[in-house]
Amino acid sequence: MALFTESELALVRAGDATLLATLDARGLFPAPGEDAAGFASRLEMLDRNLTGVEDTLREQGRYELSGLVLKPEDRIDPVLFTEAGELTDSLFAFRVDWVPGFYTDPHHAWLFGGCAFFDPDDFLTLFIIRKSFAKSPRWFLYDRRELLAHELTHVARNALRAERFEERFAYQTAKTAFRRSLGSVFRSQSDSFILLASVLLLVCAQFTQVLFLAWIPVWLFWLGVGGTVGRLAFRHWQTGAEFAAARYRLRPAFGAHALAVLCRCTDAEVRELADLPPAPAAAWLEARKASGELRWQVIFARFTTEAGDQPHS
Repeated sequence: MALFTESELALVRAGDATLLATLDARGLFPAPGEDAAGFASRLEMLDRNLTGVEDTLREQGRYELSGLVLKPEDRIDPVLFTEAGELTDSLFAFRVDWVPGFYTDPHHAWLFGGCAFFDPDDFLTLFIIRKSFAKSPRWFLYDRRELLAHELTHVARNALRAERFEERFAYQTAKTAFRRSLGSVFRSQSDSFILLASVLLLVCAQFTQVLFLAWIPVWLFWLGVGGTVGRLAFRHWQTGAEFAAARYRLRPAFGAHALAVLCRCTDAEVRELADLPPAPAAAWLEARKASGELRWQVIFARFTTEAGDQPHS
């Protein structure tokens, strides 16, 4: 079944405000610099590719993606999407109800919880979580509702092509303040691999010093570990300060919706907001409004109205 009808796509091309707001509430954001025609074309391609996934599942009983085999019987229950959607809606004002989700376990991923897949060329989007969650709402340190909301946040923000604050937004879905604050220390697998490699090198150096070469300067390897931890800690503190400052700048204009608006901002926009003087971001917001960018038209239409407020002048 198609996600969008031809009449709906025509309305998107025409810039219909009501439909654009509805799509935004479903986690379908216009990309930075994208106009109505480009957005409609992207939605059409997304629809076509997701239909292709469904057709392949129905005809072949499986769909292969990046070495993974996804099967119809492993599809995530839509009821669980509803539960996760309540969380993303309360935080970011969207509920993703259109992306396929599956239970599967990648090879050699012992601590794997879940991940989202997005192809920037053909806009195919889907996500997976660990098979253990098919039978239990918890596994190890992971909570199923939180994990689903985390991955659906990535799904919705894919169009923004963001990286710097991506995990910071996704971890806002965490139950505990500790995870919300520190969960985004690692932005990617490479961060964790670099830290692990530095620790392994230290261990190897210590064994080598004790067993073979007493002259090895092990302190250099300690510096490597300390430098890696220090880099991650400083970067995390810096992005946290920028995130908080940017959210603060948006509050006078958008009130309780400041986080939802920030969630629709690019990395560059978050940093621009953070660098503004500690006052309402009226001039910056007026510039966004004057730009006529579709993404910001939708943001202003949804959130200034819902907040019962307009950007301060």
